[in-house]
Amino acid sequence: MKGKAVRRPWEIGLFWVLVAAIALTTMLVLSGSVRVYAGDVNGSTLFVLSSFLGSLAAVLGIAFTLTLIGVQLAAQSYTHRVMGLHTRSIVFVFTFGMFLVAMVLMGVLMALYGSMQATSGHPWVDLAVVWFISALALLVPFAVRTIRLLAPDNIAAALLAHVSARQLKSGDTASVHVRIGPVFDMARKAIVSRDERTLELLMAQVQCRVAALLTDAGLGQQGLTQLVQALGPEFRDLGWLAGDHLDIGAVKRVVDCLRELVCQAGGRPDQRGFADELNAAIGDIWKEAAVRFSEKAFAARLADLEASMNSCRLEISSVLKS
Repeated sequence: MKGKAVRRPWEIGLFWVLVAAIALTTMLVLSGSVRVYAGDVNGSTLFVLSSFLGSLAAVLGIAFTLTLIGVQLAAQSYTHRVMGLHTRSIVFVFTFGMFLVAMVLMGVLMALYGSMQATSGHPWVDLAVVWFISALALLVPFAVRTIRLLAPDNIAAALLAHVSARQLKSGDTASVHVRIGPVFDMARKAIVSRDERTLELLMAQVQCRVAALLTDAGLGQQGLTQLVQALGPEFRDLGWLAGDHLDIGAVKRVVDCLRELVCQAGGRPDQRGFADELNAAIGDIWKEAAVRFSEKAFAARLADLEASMNSCRLEISSVLKS
């Protein structure tokens, strides 16, 4: 099981392009260089502002209500930290703020309609039009980002991304556990529900992030020790839980993830201690699995698991002895 290469989501790039475009257009409108509204014709300004305000209010209510419902369901299915990932997202905050600011501006312009004219000296209606379009345009990256963050592997990637080499080196155990723990909790739920696909995706994200940390020159021995202390017990518990539920496939996925990490760390002399500790976790998982799957009904699957374990031992042994 290979870790996935980390790619910057395209909607984040689109979001920052839109932010830059909004800032530039706002400056041009305020300076009087750009006009997007022809002026008040037979009271059309009041009608336009009223229509825009009602449209934004409706879209805001529907979009954000559906978003929070989806996030709440994901929080119940995976981890409650999904809510924090969304509400602290720059895409969520800026889009929500853009809607509110545009609505406030339109409300103020409607209240001052009698004295405010859409002229080059007071281009406020032009600005309201620009912000109305901007708020709607921001819904595209917002919607895509929200959908992405409802997937278990993206939730795991977002949580693990906050685990840094500097954080590990500082010995901040609580902060590390807050990020790693929920990912393994999600994996436990996947094992209990026999959702092998979700477990595979989660293990891939764990492997990818840990592999990246192992290549970070700033990790140091203290960081390695902190990392293995956080990962070792979690992997053991995950493997034992898979054995308790007689899920050989889940056991193999956990062991495969460990094997890849052991082989990567074992190739560097300064990371041998890390590799040895995770290798010991593989041994503990295998001992428990051998007991759990000792019945004749599991003979064929146990033989398959044993063959996989033997291959795993040979690969790890060749790496650690090199």
